[in-house]
Amino acid sequence: MNMSEVVSLALIAGLLAVDDRAGWQGLFAEPVFSSLLVGMVTGAVGPALHVGVVLQLVWLSIGQARGTRRPNVVVGGLVGAGSACLALQRTGDPSDAFIVATAVFWGLLAGEAGALIARAASGWRERRLGEFRLPATAEAASRDLTLAVFGSALFVGAVDALSVLVMLPVATLATVAFTGRVAGAAAGAAWWLTSLPAIALLIMAQAFYQTRSVARFATLGLLIALVAL
Repeated sequence: MNMSEVVSLALIAGLLAVDDRAGWQGLFAEPVFSSLLVGMVTGAVGPALHVGVVLQLVWLSIGQARGTRRPNVVVGGLVGAGSACLALQRTGDPSDAFIVATAVFWGLLAGEAGALIARAASGWRERRLGEFRLPATAEAASRDLTLAVFGSALFVGAVDALSVLVMLPVATLATVAFTGRVAGAAAGAAWWLTSLPAIALLIMAQAFYQTRSVARFATLGLLIALVAL
């Protein structure tokens, strides 16, 4: 395993975490975008995008407005796409659907684990920020507030970066080991990988169906995407 790539992906996770939860929220942390970065770093854009698209379709149906807790899409996306690309470097078969399907599984687990870690870290961060007291002078207050804001953003990025740095090698080794033991089930895994986006699309359609205005925009977006493709 190329540890320099693992470190690079961990640093990317830190930057995306800042964008996702402490920055400008440009949606670059979504797996359909982050997987492209993973593919560019590892030289396997195709497999990375396969994982990213599946994870995106699954997580699009999960929103806080529906009473569910959002998974950590940064950690899940990087670990899922990264484990697929790094495992394929070991096996040498870029068309191995079983590895991609297994990486999706690890990405989903990493997203849930990363969310638990992020919530615990966020609670500690908020308690520390709650203890902040403004200094007496305006200059000192401006300086301390700037340091607090930047420190808070860096903390968010560091938590996700460390999570990916730990989870990605484990997921990659598990993917390689799992593939070696049950490679005969590749046909079933390929079927699952094909059916999962369809299931996710049905869930999204059901979620949008009861709101006509949202459904119209969703349908229009789908038609534009089909024309563009």
